[in-house]
Amino acid sequence: PEDHELLDVVSEAAVQAGAPRPKATGAPYGSDVRLYAAAGVPTLQYGPGDIADAHAIGENVEITEVMDCARTYALTALRLCG
Repeated sequence: PEDHELLDVVSEAAVQAGAPRPKATGAPYGSDVRLYAAAGVPTLQYGPGDIADAHAIGENVEITEVMDCARTYALTALRLCG
């Protein structure tokens, strides 16, 4: 749900990690997160790269984006799990 704390926690963690503040939008592709959401598990999808480059010739992700994302995951876990 858009009003769940997970969205705010990930958003703040991303900014602290040096990444841009993520926007809450729908994804233009299928994903397994739908299974968790259908089961009532608060869910969001966050990761590095541009979906326009996914599964294409020359697919790539900038190392800085991977590092920002890893820091975001770590900060999110620390905030939610203590």
